Amino acid sequence: MLPLTPLPPQTDGERAFFSELVRWDSGNAVRGAVVAAIPFADGPLQRRLSDAILFVPEGIAVIRVAEVARQTGVVNASPEGPWTIGPAGTGGAVLQLAGGGSTPLDGLMRAGMETAMRLRRAGLEPGRIARLTVLAGDLDGLLPADGDLGEGDQVALLETRSLLLGFARASRYTGVDNPRLWTTADVRAALEALGLQGRGPSVEELNGEGFPYSPYVLRRPQLLTPAAMAASPGAVPPAPPAPPSTPTTTPQPVAPAAGPTRASIDQAVAASVAAAHAAAAVGAPAAQPAPGGDTVAIDAPGERAAGAAGTRDTVAVDGPSAPPPGDEGIGGLFAGGEPDAAPAPPRTSVLPSQQAAPAAPDVPAIAQPAPQHFWDRAPDPDDSGAGKTGRTRRALLVAAAVVLLVAGGVGAGLGLAGRDDGEGAAAPEASTEEPGPTAPAIGSVQEIGGVGFTVQAAEVEESCVGHAYGQIAEYFQGSDCTGLSRALYSAQVGGRDVVVSVSRVRMPDTAAARDLRGRADTNGSGNVSDLLGEGVRYPGGPEKLTGAEYASAVSGPTVTIVESAWVAPSAGGTDAEIDKIATDGLSLATPALPD
Repeated sequence: MLPLTPLPPQTDGERAFFSELVRWDSGNAVRGAVVAAIPFADGPLQRRLSDAILFVPEGIAVIRVAEVARQTGVVNASPEGPWTIGPAGTGGAVLQLAGGGSTPLDGLMRAGMETAMRLRRAGLEPGRIARLTVLAGDLDGLLPADGDLGEGDQVALLETRSLLLGFARASRYTGVDNPRLWTTADVRAALEALGLQGRGPSVEELNGEGFPYSPYVLRRPQLLTPAAMAASPGAVPPAPPAPPSTPTTTPQPVAPAAGPTRASIDQAVAASVAAAHAAAAVGAPAAQPAPGGDTVAIDAPGERAAGAAGTRDTVAVDGPSAPPPGDEGIGGLFAGGEPDAAPAPPRTSVLPSQQAAPAAPDVPAIAQPAPQHFWDRAPDPDDSGAGKTGRTRRALLVAAAVVLLVAGGVGAGLGLAGRDDGEGAAAPEASTEEPGPTAPAIGSVQEIGGVGFTVQAAEVEESCVGHAYGQIAEYFQGSDCTGLSRALYSAQVGGRDVVVSVSRVRMPDTAAARDLRGRADTNGSGNVSDLLGEGVRYPGGPEKLTGAEYASAVSGPTVTIVESAWVAPSAGGTDAEIDKIATDGLSLATPALPD
């Protein structure tokens, strides 16, 4: 599970929800998925409709973390009407959710529609979108026990087993009639379209969550239509039946003949058996039986006698399934090798059941995708279905390999030339850690979102012990970091001075980094000390952060923590403005961490 929380959680329920996901660790050992904190709000009061988006390879779902305050018992959830809460076996009282309302389903439905509109506006097809409600509070249980309300609505309690069940049912709902899994490029494009702030997930992280790799966005309507046709067994329409041919002779009306007697039937059967035995004795082919009650004549009676012996002009209706004498099935047709001459085409109409399937049926009104190229974002070649697709892909792969070989040869030649000139010093080995922003110089300015941030101070430490407070300080006593880089920035928003503290903490591994972030995001747990708190000052700066807004992010083993505040809180700046500065501060540079 990969949680993405570029925005700080707004409620205790959200903090508890993401803390639970952080404990699951990344990767698909517990559950492969991505949960991004992308809220949707509505109305002048910005009432929350949903809090996060769930991405699984099968599809997506909108999530609402609903807090139940001052009520306890078993929640009785229903697809229609208000939800109730009370002792087990009783109707209970109407449920009261934090923020108002007794059911989140209407808001989740609107959030799902907004999600679909944003994705389609960006050219992505979302498919079926599930809706998951996570109930946080002092609750004793849930009815229905599996949390499935039908039609894509799921409910879960804030506990591991219930959450896993809710994710699984949401995945199953979104996977119905989905011809293509969400790929790494699809998820990254969708997060950008939905407005994820801060750093998005890397391809490697998405691969680890079970999303198949693709460098191209495949959830395009023009690509999903052929994929849906290929996935549906009945998608290709049947070929229209052949038009009836004009009979060569005009049948004359004949009076109905009397039915055969039992004696005549016995005589006909005996004569047929005797003829077959006689033919087998001399090695000659048996005579074709006369049309009886178990066949339907197609050719005119006069033409049947003059037709070729190998031409089938009857269809079995209620007779035995075995082929008639002289017809050995497919093996008999080809046992004699190539015929001397091609058989004459049938001169009569052919029943639909006997018509051979056309080699390539035409499918009108379906636009075929253009061939795939590596230099654009055209459709996936696997969707074209043409035989030349494999050859095109192989040719492109060979061309790419040739380009790599040429590039390697040129690089080697340049390296040797540089060494001969005395300039061939060995380049430092590339780090496996994702590169961070360039180390800032005091007084340098970095512009983000139209705001210029000026570096006022910067420090680097090899240990976090002594550079934190509260529970985070106690945490570092037992699990120290491997590097700490901090910087102070000043800026102006609306003519008012702002101070921004940026701290980057490198932990021994990714699991420890996510653990640290979960602890730091919890209210009252303390945090990494900012430079102002350790006595660093700059001209015009404050002595401490007052009324600061908070943002955090994790990238591999590195945790970024940002706090922003007005230098003069009484100057009239808004919380929304300073909160945006904290989010933008996640992209600000700090000095390079120690090796």
